This record gives sequence, C-alpha cells and structure tokens, in this order.
Amino acid sequence: MAVDFTEKAKRYQAIDEIIASGRKLKWNEIISELQDKYNLKTSKTSFFRDIEELVKKYAAPIDTDFETNGYFYTDPQYRLPRFYTDENAAKAAKLIKTLMDMVKGNPLYKEAQEVFEFLSIENHDLTLENIKINKKPDNDRIIFVGAPNRKIPAETWRTIDKALKENRVITFDYISNAEKKSKGRRVQPWQLIFDEGNWNLHALDIVKHARRRYSLEKIKNLKITNEVFKLPTDYDFRKMTRGSFGCMCDDKFLDYKIHLHGYAARYAQDKIWGDNQTIVKDKKNPGPDGDGIILSFRTNQLISVQRWVWKWADEAWPIEPKELLDDWLEKRTRVNGIKVM
Repeated sequence: MAVDFTEKAKRYQAIDEIIASGRKLKWNEIISELQDKYNLKTSKTSFFRDIEELVKKYAAPIDTDFETNGYFYTDPQYRLPRFYTDENAAKAAKLIKTLMDMVKGNPLYKEAQEVFEFLSIENHDLTLENIKINKKPDNDRIIFVGAPNRKIPAETWRTIDKALKENRVITFDYISNAEKKSKGRRVQPWQLIFDEGNWNLHALDIVKHARRRYSLEKIKNLKITNEVFKLPTDYDFRKMTRGSFGCMCDDKFLDYKIHLHGYAARYAQDKIWGDNQTIVKDKKNPGPDGDGIILSFRTNQLISVQRWVWKWADEAWPIEPKELLDDWLEKRTRVNGIKVM
C-alpha cells in the first residue's frame, strides 16, 4: 500500500521539531511524543525509515548521543524546510492532490506522490496546520467531476504497466458496446488515455492490424505474453487526432460544417474542435436570436461528432459531411416515430 505523503510530511516536521528542541530523546521517547503531542502513530520500523530518509533526501544532520542514544542535530541551526510558501501555494497543492486522487490505482500514482512530496518540501515555510491536503470540507471549493466508472483491479494495472514498460503483447477477453458476446483479443499496448472519468488502452489489434481503444474496466482474463514488439514512431494517440471529442476516432478524416445558435453557439466559439477551424455567421439561418453561426473543422472522430451534434437538440444541425447529416436525419426520424405513453 502506498504511503500517504501528507501523513509522512507531518511526521517529518514533528520529528524535526522534537530533535531541534535539543532534548536528545531516544527513539521510543520520540515515538511516544509523536503520538501524545502530535497525534501521529508510527512504528519503530517506520521511525527509523523516516530518520534515514531525512538524512538522505534532505541532508538533515542527525546523529545520536554516545552516552544517552538520544537524537540531536550536529548543526543546531538546521531546521527541515516546511511545506508551501503561502495560502495560494497551499491551494495549488490541494488542487493537485484532488486531481491525483481521481487516478488513484494507476501504477504511476506512487511515483507522483514521491515527486510531489519532494517538490513541496523544498525551500518552503508554513505551519503543520496548513499541510492538510484531503477531501474534507476545507477542500471542497475546487473539485473534479468525471463520468461514473468501475474500480479497475490492481492486477490489471500491474500487468498493463509491465507490458507498457517492456513492450510486451497482452491477451484478454473483451466485449465492446457494439457486440453481444465477449471475444479474445491479442494486442500491442501502446498508451493509456484518461477520458471522461475512464481509463482507455490505446493499442494495436494484432489480428485485425488496426488501432483500437479498450476500456480498462471491460478487460477480463488479462495475460502478458513473452512476445516483444517494436513500438512504432507514430504510436501516440495525439498524432492521430486532436482528440477534441475524446479518445474515440477512426482512420478517415472528414470536413465538417455545423450550424449552431443559442447556448450551443456561445459554448462552441471559445474552443478548438478540429483542424482548419473557422467560425462565420450563418446569414441563411440566423436562429431566433440572430446569433447563428457555422462551425467548420476537420477531424477523424465521426461517431463522437454525431453524438455531440445530436445532444444540442434544436440548437444545432449538421450541414456537412453526408455521413453526419444522414445520421442526424435518421435519429430525428426514429425519435419522431416514438409514441410517448
């Protein structure tokens, strides 16, 4: 289990205060004071590990007295740098911690903890009370909301992480949204993508020789093979598309023209949706408030664009390409044919 770096930081700073007091307390006395005065429980093993890290990572001049075995600083002026320079830095730290908690379970989470811990201790000065980084009411002013997702088994993370690091082929069972039965897959894992609250594996389907995205929560019976592959130079998902509509894409780039008005028009104008984007007034169909626009861009995310246009209801309709227009007209026909009970 990964250690919560906020708790470790509190121990570091409490140990620093105790040693800097000059009382030369023994290890068991320091542990007792950590619990009684600072409400920090720790074991003998953890305490010695903390001392070792303080010496190695932060050059703390810690030594033990020859006669009493009590701890002291060989440089009486030394104090461990404190967390975060000011209130804004503390808020930024809380923001980062909240974002990190969204992806807890990712193999990189522990490494991210260690990096954040190291950076946040360097050259800062603030009291222990302001180190708290948690999801209690004092940290609910900035939040991240994602789509609902299932918990991904730790073994899935470990296997995929190993496969990514070693470029090893993996096999698993998978059922896509378009299928009714689970099928076996044999893929080259290229990249992990976090999209709308869900983790997706960007990979090459070896059998179909096609790039595919797989939702991690749907992967079953995952196994790593001894087959090693060479990672292609164009593996990066970002080289395939701008990704403005999420991680779903195909190989076919199309030019899009979409009418928007009202809230949809205001929302769309401040963002980049694809390559070669232009926005002009729609003089032919200005909309009820005269704010109609035509949004044009190029992308290879047809299915996602189809869903995006449809969700705006009467504030958006497609002009080009034919694939987008036909899908929109078909949806409209089906909806008009539905009898509401």
